[in-house]
Amino acid sequence: MEVTTRKTEDGLVVKVSGAVDTEAAEVLRTELGKVLKLKPAKVIMDLSMVPTMGSSGIGKILIFFKSLDSNNAGFQIKGIHENLYNIF
Repeated sequence: MEVTTRKTEDGLVVKVSGAVDTEAAEVLRTELGKVLKLKPAKVIMDLSMVPTMGSSGIGKILIFFKSLDSNNAGFQIKGIHENLYNIF
């Protein structure tokens, strides 16, 4: 699993690539923590390259969302892989 970020006019894009299992969810948590330190006004999460995600990964995204929300930052999920439609 890989996490990359890039700034755009719309906000900070966080692209996650690869399966997010329990082990990868911890890596995701660490990477999302780095994003929080940047104090973005808005985060757009791209999950188009994530074929599977376990409950640990979903939990890390929810915690990330709550942290952004408490800082009055926007959050949007874009590009959900078709395998994840039932989850989100």
